[in-house]
Amino acid sequence: MELWQIIVALLQGLVEWLPISSEGQVIFFIYNFTTVPTEEIVSLVVWLHLGTALAVIVRYPKTILEIISLKDRRLLKLLILATVATAITAVPFYVLLKASITVFQGELLNIFVGLLLLLTAIMLYIPMRQSEETPLNIIEKKVTSREAILTGLIQGTSVLPGLSRSGVTVSSLLMQKIDKETALRFSFLMSVPAVLGILALEIITGAQIPTSVGLFDLAVVELIVFSVGLASMEFLLRLARRVSFWKLCLILGLIAVLFGLPAFL
Repeated sequence: MELWQIIVALLQGLVEWLPISSEGQVIFFIYNFTTVPTEEIVSLVVWLHLGTALAVIVRYPKTILEIISLKDRRLLKLLILATVATAITAVPFYVLLKASITVFQGELLNIFVGLLLLLTAIMLYIPMRQSEETPLNIIEKKVTSREAILTGLIQGTSVLPGLSRSGVTVSSLLMQKIDKETALRFSFLMSVPAVLGILALEIITGAQIPTSVGLFDLAVVELIVFSVGLASMEFLLRLARRVSFWKLCLILGLIAVLFGLPAFL
């Protein structure tokens, strides 16, 4: 097993639940510091999300069982609506990404990722400003079918490297006056069918497991992603009310753009 595989696994597990694009950070690292063929990068990143999806299942076993056993039909309905909406935007974006990622060569790929990270920072800043301007007597809502569909459509765009899935979904829910704890929980749960769906698309389209990672190494990587992802999820839940991530996302986006500037020199 190579060092870069461990680093990639740690990145995925640590960043997945933060409003910083794990996909963008992992692609940035793989492209600049490994010899993985460009055409394999997207598939490798998709497979890395399996570990964090399993972390959600382990974190919310009772909720998952209630959904599967149809005890919580309301939540099941909301997740189905969100997943269908996600597919509407995610599938075309995913096909476009796999077909065109090789166009973004060298520093241009860094600029592409950096600009999307800056967009994520803006998305995170909007609900923060709204919460400052919202009167304290306004009661926050629970997730309804409308919020589930809209958030699902937005989640689909996070297939693009640089757009944080957690960031855009939580921001969408907060802007719709969903309370923070509910927004985080629903965002976590939304990720499971989204990840399983994109993996199914990989298999259906005949994509192979990247040759740059053997089966044993991939299993170890997924275990690292799962363990670190579970720990980082708990960390985020504890600090959600005290930590502002939009500034960090802004800094990372600027760094990525700066890394890409040599393309124009």
